[in-house]
Amino acid sequence: MFMSDSKPCNQIIFSHNSRSSSERGVGRFPFLLLLAFAAAIAYLIGVFVPAYLSNREMEQASSEIVRRGALTNLNEADVRAQLIEKAREFGIPEERKVVVWREGKKMEARINYVQSIRLPFYSYKWPVEIRISDLGF
Repeated sequence: MFMSDSKPCNQIIFSHNSRSSSERGVGRFPFLLLLAFAAAIAYLIGVFVPAYLSNREMEQASSEIVRRGALTNLNEADVRAQLIEKAREFGIPEERKVVVWREGKKMEARINYVQSIRLPFYSYKWPVEIRISDLGF
């Protein structure tokens, strides 16, 4: 290489650490904040999803009990007893209200309870209402 200047070409200086010592670690804070947020979301999903799935399973089982009660013409007390037994199986709280009634062939049921979700510093009370109706055909 021809250079008119008398300085050698191999004196390129790279400064990879241009930050002062007070600026180091600044890029970590948003990452740690995002990591804490993701951990909190994962924790909430881990707490709420099992409760939600339990509620859905109870709803499906209750629907089957009411359908069977309407088709076989069971009385309200028998259907209510089956719903209470199913609620015990699913771990539904004892403070529940189960109401069953019939209008002709149509049978309806309503189950109310409060699902308690335990969080680290708080206990969330999740009110649940399950309504089932079957026409009996």
